Amino acid sequence: MNQDNISTEIELYGVSPGIIAMIMFFVTIFSPFSFIPNMGMFGFYNVHSGIYGLFWIFANPYIFLPLCLLNLLYSYWIVKYYQAKSSKDGAILIGLFSILLPTVIVLSLTGLFGSFLVIYPIPIQFIVGLIILWRIEVPEVISPWSGMRLDLSWWKWERPKRKSDWDPFKEEKKALENEDSVNSE
Repeated sequence: MNQDNISTEIELYGVSPGIIAMIMFFVTIFSPFSFIPNMGMFGFYNVHSGIYGLFWIFANPYIFLPLCLLNLLYSYWIVKYYQAKSSKDGAILIGLFSILLPTVIVLSLTGLFGSFLVIYPIPIQFIVGLIILWRIEVPEVISPWSGMRLDLSWWKWERPKRKSDWDPFKEEKKALENEDSVNSE
């Protein structure tokens, strides 16, 4: 008895969530998250300031990994959004927390170490995620049932134009076309 394996995932039409995952993976791994100026005793600056990111925390991951967890969650949430499993607002909120929470944690621990310590966020990952969320449209569900492929060519409707596609000279172009058609007759 031959039994077909039917996929239980929803079929999506549009940008593959795998491409979004790959972009966010590389941005998360290679972009720095924050800048930490190393202030010495009595307000003198040491030469050793630091930029931390996920790729560079292999030396002491116990200190920096809790500060990077929300950055990993932000990338994961964007991928879930493009898989139609979460909302855009949730992804943006997690992105804001990934910038603000490490700064708040370090500011709350400032008095314990005897000197003023601050983290300046570098929001490269957050900005790339916002650009992806803003410019790349969410994939649409092709069919309500998995394993069912539909031919969309006959019923696909034209999407309305965005405000950014608005042409301020549209009426002038139509007037010029009308004049050309009148002159050619």
